[in-house]
Formats: sequence, C-alpha cells, structure tokens
Amino acid sequence: MEFGDLRGILHYVPQFRNKLFVIKIDGSVVHSDNFSNVVLDLAVLNSLKINFIIVHDSLIHECKPTSEEQLELGLNESSKLTNILMRELTAVGLKVATVNAVIARGKGVIEGVDYPHDGKVEKIDEPSLSALLDKGIVPIVPSIGFDTLGSNFILDSDSLAFSVGLSMGSSKVIMLVEPKILNQTDKNEYSVTEATKLAQNEDISGSRLSEILLTAANSFSKAIDRVHILNGFSDYAILAELFSNEGVGIMIHRDPYGLIRSADEGDVSEVISIIQSAILEDELLPRSLSELNSIIKDFYVLEIDGNVVGTVAIHIIDDLAELACLFVKKSHEGVGYGKRLVSHAVETAKKKGMSKIFALSTQAAGFFEKMKWEKSDALILPDQRRKKLMESGRNSKVFFSQLN
Repeated sequence: MEFGDLRGILHYVPQFRNKLFVIKIDGSVVHSDNFSNVVLDLAVLNSLKINFIIVHDSLIHECKPTSEEQLELGLNESSKLTNILMRELTAVGLKVATVNAVIARGKGVIEGVDYPHDGKVEKIDEPSLSALLDKGIVPIVPSIGFDTLGSNFILDSDSLAFSVGLSMGSSKVIMLVEPKILNQTDKNEYSVTEATKLAQNEDISGSRLSEILLTAANSFSKAIDRVHILNGFSDYAILAELFSNEGVGIMIHRDPYGLIRSADEGDVSEVISIIQSAILEDELLPRSLSELNSIIKDFYVLEIDGNVVGTVAIHIIDDLAELACLFVKKSHEGVGYGKRLVSHAVETAKKKGMSKIFALSTQAAGFFEKMKWEKSDALILPDQRRKKLMESGRNSKVFFSQLN
C-alpha cells in the first residue's frame, strides 16, 4: 500500500462514522475458509465506529415451497449459523446478540401453490434493534420470522436485509454472496434504471442476481443510497469495496454516481496532483500554482465520494470553446469518466452559445476519434490560439465537434 492510498482510505472514515449498514451474509460464506477474514473486516468497521446489523439466511440450498422437513432443517441451520457468528465475532472483541426482531406472516397461496412454511416480513421491531445498537451491541437477525400466534416461517433472507435497512434507516446494504452470482455480469456499477434493465435481461432473468437487483432497485429511499453485492469468498472484500473509489463488487446507486462540478480555489492542489503525471509524460504542458489559480474558474472536476478523480477545462475564445486539461487518475481509467467529462464540457459549451468546441492533443487522438470528433488542421483555430500552438512546437493534433 502507498501512503496516497492511506489518504484515500482516511477520507472515507468520517463519512461512514456513526452510520448504519445492514450486512447480509450467506450461510455458504459463514461456512467458507474466508469467513475468518470477513470477521476481521467486521471488526475493523466496529473499531471505526461504523454501526451494522447482520442478517443471515437459514438454508444453504433453499427449496420453495418449504416443506415441513425443510423447515426443521432451516431452523437447525439458522441456529448453527447464529452460533458461529456470535462465537467468531465475540472472539475479536465485538459485543453481539441475536434478536427476534421480525414479525412475519405466511405467504399463503400463490398461483395455486400453497406456501405453509414460507413467510414475508410484516414489521421490523425497530426499538429492539435500536436498543442494542445504542449499547454498542451488534444485532444478528436470522431469516426466521414469527407471527403473532407464534408460528415460525422461513423468510427470503435477501428481502429481509432490505426490509431491515429500510426500517432502520441504513445508508448501505451490503451482501456477501458466492462468486458465481457476481460472475453473471462483467459490469460493477449500476444505477437503479440500469439494474432494473439488467434484471429483466433474459440471460439472468429468474436468477438470484436478478431478484437481488430488482429488490435493491425497489428499496432505495432517503436513507439507503448504496447497495453493494460482494464476493464473500474474497479476502478484504468489505474493506476494499468501502474504502476505495474503484470498489471490488457490484454497486447499485440511486443517482448518477460521481458529481461533476465547477472547480474553485480549494481544488487547485488536487488539479495539480491529477495532471502531474500527464505533465511528466508530456501529455500536458506544465502549469504553475499561480497560473492555475488565475484560470481555475474554467475548470470542472469529477468527484467520487468527495474525492476528485478527474478534471477538464473549458476556455472560451470568441464563439469557440477549447476543451483542455482533460485527465482522469490512472486508478480510475477505463470506466468512462473521461467520456463523462467530455460530454459535460460539450453541454457546457452549448449552453454558453458556442458554435464549435476543439481540443489539441499529442497522445489522445484515438480517444477523440472514438468520441466521433473530427480531425482538422490548425486553420480552424482562432489566430491567437494558433500562434501559441506554433510557438510551442508540440505539433499537437487538432480535433473539433460542431455544436449547432
């Protein structure tokens, strides 16, 4: 780990401190060789004053509708999982308690099929969970629910996790699952709309991933703003997902992820830091602190969880706009942030009434060609800008996009 990575990690700590997460752990993860590492991740969260509620399932292989025999197996498995969780978490210094916090009701008959032992959440006992959290105790919620008459039901553990998250005002729901579930898609970031569309894709429709995506998409509220689906068999999965901009699993978010905003004087040092490697590789011309301060109003920055990871500048010359200083941190390349910055620059230039936007580049010709920008010669440039280019001797290629 580099010291720069440590700064990035520390940036997240104040954001998460005293927040509440719901962490759903599959039984197969609890029984895996990696579970000891999961426990250590949870201990780190606890040490950082991040509150969490653990939800776990009842069956390793669920069978619907649940039979009488499966119900007994589920109750036994649930008890085993709860005991393992309590034992291992206690061993690393956490205070934990299992709690009957779910009032349930039977699913009844669906499409002519009776589900006598399967239930759905009717109510979450918020005061009981809050009382434990206030005492620094981690609640463990098994996916077993009871109705007011004392009958018990097997609950869908994924849906239960979201029900707990919504009732308790959790800011994140984190799901630790088997790797095969994540292998059904090669993308790691989805908006609610994108997640819903993927869930309806015929390749995964009806799968557990599809159900998780649909449930997640329907569960976003003022509290829940991120859902993370992680490989529970991978070491550091929780920490790597939470304390890095890139993440390691599938993330579903409510709004477009990453804010593009106007830069201000407080961003000058970040902008210099981002473009420094481009300057060293001769992609950008060197710029001093005072020079950047004088033109910082022309810059826009892309933030991910409060970290500036990309930058672009728009200089206005007569009725033309110049796109300049486009750069994204190397750790964030390849996920479309450069295209987003260019699109933002284009829309900004349009709003300013510009007829054309151009860019000069020595090493990014392929990028602008993929963006469908046209290649030109220096004659399209304003006289002053063309003269400056010739004097620099950089032999930059010229690309432009018509705006009207």
